[in-house]
Amino acid sequence: MFTQELTNITEPEEYRGSLVYTQEYGYMLVTMTITVAAHEQSHVTSIAEDIAVQEDAERLIGIDLYHFTVTDGTRIQLTIDTPAGTQEAHYIVYHDTITLTSSHFWTDILPPSDNGEIDPFISQEILDDALSYYADLIRDSLQSS
Repeated sequence: MFTQELTNITEPEEYRGSLVYTQEYGYMLVTMTITVAAHEQSHVTSIAEDIAVQEDAERLIGIDLYHFTVTDGTRIQLTIDTPAGTQEAHYIVYHDTITLTSSHFWTDILPPSDNGEIDPFISQEILDDALSYYADLIRDSLQSS
């Protein structure tokens, strides 16, 4: 299921969103925004000490939003169910970073800056890209209706 070692990760072409984390006192706060089409659904499972927890998602139009905490050694599995099959991404949490171990698609992983906060310029760029993408998606959806 998971591997502790990095696997050969080829650069997937399909962009699916971002994983943003901030370091807190003994744990990390993780926010994942995952792009999904109307016929798709995502699931996030965090596994710590061999206990699997299905994380709750806030489902918006075209985006699944996850917000949860993790500690050192936690494994995160992102699964996207599509009509063509299942796509997965696997991450592992270390005391000061989160690393992608394998993936069928591309997600940004955004660490905090030196002062422990997310770099606002990177965050704004990703937000602008996401807003542009969703505006196009909504416009195309309305035109095809």
